Amino acid sequence: MDEEMVTKVNSRCYRFPEVDFEPESRSLYWRDSAVTTLTYEECRLLEMLCYHAGEVISARVLYTATSLPDSSFSQHQNTLCSLLSKSYHQGHKVLPLDVVGDYGYRISLPQKTYQREAEAVPDPSTPDVLDIYIDEPMLEPPAKTSYIPKVLMSAVAAVTLSIGAYLYII
Repeated sequence: MDEEMVTKVNSRCYRFPEVDFEPESRSLYWRDSAVTTLTYEECRLLEMLCYHAGEVISARVLYTATSLPDSSFSQHQNTLCSLLSKSYHQGHKVLPLDVVGDYGYRISLPQKTYQREAEAVPDPSTPDVLDIYIDEPMLEPPAKTSYIPKVLMSAVAAVTLSIGAYLYII
């Protein structure tokens, strides 16, 4: 019964010529192995644009579909501007995210949508660099105790109570 159960999970990924977008990790993976982390709101916006790739989606539609209940339209616009700035890498526009006049935003079709391979599962039997080693406490064996002091204390208490009761009655 030394079999191990391992769950292998692939994550959704949108591949563009110079960058991969992985919504689950909220990350842009560039070809030079750099990684850009997106905020939650930026990730939701980019995921919706990728889902509707090739279509022009107005800012108002993006706002109603992706914004949180407590965010304003101006916060939404700031998030869009931030996402547009993250579409550049090393001074070049790499993520094909475009503003289409006054109509809205569009992202070009990805080369493919695929399942990115999960990372290898570490072996739990080998210690990791970050593992904390805690020594088991050194406990001394308990000393043998005698029950005579407990019995003696009980007898003294009983005698004291009986003397007190006798004196109270007199």
